[in-house]
Amino acid sequence: MQRNRRGYALIIILLSLAIMLIVFANMMYWTSSNSIVTARNNQFNMSEAAAEAAVEKVLSQMTYDYISQSLSNDTTYYSTQFLPTLTNEQANWPIQYAYTGTNGGSNQVSVYLGAWTTNTVPLGSQYTNLYGLEQDCSITAIATPIGQRYNVPATVCESIQFAAIPVFQFAIFYNMDLEIDPGQTMVIKGSVWSNGGIWSGSPVVSYLNNVEAAGQVNLTTNDPWCNGKADGPTSLSHFAIPPTSGNDRITMPIGTNNDPATVAALIALPPTNYWLNTAAAFTTNGLVYFANGADLFLTNWGINKNGQTGTNMILYYQDVANTGANNYWIQLPYDYYTVTDPTNHIPFATNCINPPTSTNYHAFCNNITYAGYSFLTNVIFYDWREGWNSGKPKAVQAVQINIGKFNVWLTNSTLLSNGCLTYYNQCKGPNDKSHPIDSIYIYNGVPLTGTTLPAVRVYNGGMLPSQTQPNGLTIATKMPLYVYGNYNVSNNVCSVLGKNNTGACTWPSALIADAITILSVNWSDSVSNTLPTPLATTVNAAMLEGIVPSTNNANPGTYCGGVENFLRLLENWSQSIPLWYNGSIVVMFPSQIATNYQQTTGKYYNAPARNWAFDTNFTLQIGLPPLTPQNKGVIRAKWNAY
Repeated sequence: MQRNRRGYALIIILLSLAIMLIVFANMMYWTSSNSIVTARNNQFNMSEAAAEAAVEKVLSQMTYDYISQSLSNDTTYYSTQFLPTLTNEQANWPIQYAYTGTNGGSNQVSVYLGAWTTNTVPLGSQYTNLYGLEQDCSITAIATPIGQRYNVPATVCESIQFAAIPVFQFAIFYNMDLEIDPGQTMVIKGSVWSNGGIWSGSPVVSYLNNVEAAGQVNLTTNDPWCNGKADGPTSLSHFAIPPTSGNDRITMPIGTNNDPATVAALIALPPTNYWLNTAAAFTTNGLVYFANGADLFLTNWGINKNGQTGTNMILYYQDVANTGANNYWIQLPYDYYTVTDPTNHIPFATNCINPPTSTNYHAFCNNITYAGYSFLTNVIFYDWREGWNSGKPKAVQAVQINIGKFNVWLTNSTLLSNGCLTYYNQCKGPNDKSHPIDSIYIYNGVPLTGTTLPAVRVYNGGMLPSQTQPNGLTIATKMPLYVYGNYNVSNNVCSVLGKNNTGACTWPSALIADAITILSVNWSDSVSNTLPTPLATTVNAAMLEGIVPSTNNANPGTYCGGVENFLRLLENWSQSIPLWYNGSIVVMFPSQIATNYQQTTGKYYNAPARNWAFDTNFTLQIGLPPLTPQNKGVIRAKWNAY
C-alpha cells in the first residue's frame, strides 16, 4: 500500500514537471514571438517613416513646381532623383531602404495626377468655405529595408489636391496688411482674407463671414502699421465667426514668396522672356500677365520689343492660333480718321495698315492726320490727390474707352483676313479663341512726370457690351484707371441702379489697374477746383488694384486710407449722396504710378454714404469675370499607411 502511494506521488511530480515545462516552453515561445512581433512592428514603423520621407520629398518638389507654374506630368516624378538616396539623405540613416512603385518598378514612387475639374468645387482643409478648380493627385511610396533580419516593407499613400482659387470670390482680399477704419456703419457680407495681418480699428464695422489672416488679426485701439492712427477697436461681437490668425498663405499667381513688389508685375508689360506677340506669351507662365491674356491689346504708342514707335492708337487681336510668320497679333483696321483733304475720301473700312497697291489708296492713307478707333479717344482732366503735394492738380492724360461705342464696334461686320472672326466676336472656327472678345489691355505711352499722369478711363459703361456675352468684360492696365459715371448697372434683363443686389441684372466684369478712382455722373473734365459736386453713382465690378501703404514713422504716420478708401474719390460726396458699389475688393501690391498719399476728408474729397456690398455672383464660376486671377493652394486630403 505504501509502495502504491509512492508511485502515485512520483507520477504527480512527473506530471507537474511536464506541465511546468509546457508552461515554460509556451512562455519562452510567447516571449520569442512577442519579441519578433515587436521587432517587426518597430521595423514597420521605421519603414513607414522612410516611405513618408519619400512621399514628402516628391510632394515638396511638386508643390514648388506648382507654385512656380512648372508642374510636370506624373511620370516625371517617378524618377530616382526625387527619392532619398543612399549617398545623400540615407547616408546617415541607421537603416537604408529600397523604394518601389505600386507597379513593382524599382527605385521609384508612384504618382497619379488627375484632370483639372471643369467647374469650381468646394475646397477643404485650410481653405474651408472657399472654392476653386481642383486637380487630384496621389503619391505612393513602398519602402523596404536593406540587409535586415526582418525586411518588413511599408507603404504610404498621400492624397492631395492642387487648387486654383479665384481671387474674386472674396469680399476683401489683401496680399498686404489690411487696415479698415470706416467712420460710418459698414457691413461686410463676404469672406475676408489677408496674406499679411489685419487691423480692424472701427467700432461700426461688422463681418458676416470668415475673417482670416496669415499674420495677426489685430482688434486693438492703435493701428500697428500707422503710428498715431487709433480708433475703435472692433468688438468680437461684430464677427459672426471668430477671426483667425496664422493661416497658411494663399500663393499669388506669380513669384514664390508673395512679395507685393513682385506681384505688381502681373499688370505690367511682360518681361522679355514672355514678351507680347511671342510663343512664350501664351504659355502657362506667360498668360499670368494680363497684357498677354487679354483678347485685345491697345496702345497709343505702338509697342514693339525694342521700344516705343508711332503715335496713333493701335489695336491688336491676339491669339496663339494666329501663327502666320510666328505672329500672334492681328493689327485691326482703323474705323475712324481725320484727313487734310475731305474730298479725297475712301470709306472708313479701308485698311491703311497694309493698303492695297493702288495709287488712290496710298493717296488716301497719306492724306490722314489721325487714324484711330471710334470708341477710343484721348482726354485730359485733373486729379487733386495726385497733385496735392505740389499745391495744384495733376493733369491726367487718359486713353478713354467708350463702352457703348465699343459695343457698336464689336457688332461691325467687317471680316478679318482669315475670313473667320466677324470683328472677332462669335466665330467658333479653328483660328480663334472660341469665345467672344471679353477682355482688353490698355497701355498708355504718355510719360509720367511731376505734372502729368498717364491713365485709362472707362466711360458710358452703364451697360456692358452685349457682344461680349455670356463672359462679360474685363479691362486691365498698368496705369491708374478712372470710372466715369455709372458702370455695369443694367443688361437686357433688368437694372440695379442704386441697389446692392445685382441678381441677374449685370454681366461679369472686372477692372484691374494701378489704382481706381470713381468719378460721379456729375463729373466735368473742365473743373480743376477741389471738391466739385457729385451725384449718386453706381459701379458694379470686381476691382484689383494697388494702394499706397501706411507708414509707421517715429512721427505720426500716414494712413493708407484703409478698405473704406479702396475706391479713390475726387468730389464733395456726403452722407446724402450715396456711392453704390457691388464687387470684390482685391489689393495685391503697392501702387507704382499713382503714389501720392491719401489725404483726410475736406481737402479734395468728402466721403459718400458707402452702400458697398460683395457681389454674390462671384461665388459661381459662371459669374466670374474674364481673366479672374487664380491663386494657388495645396491641400492635404488623406494619408494612409499599410
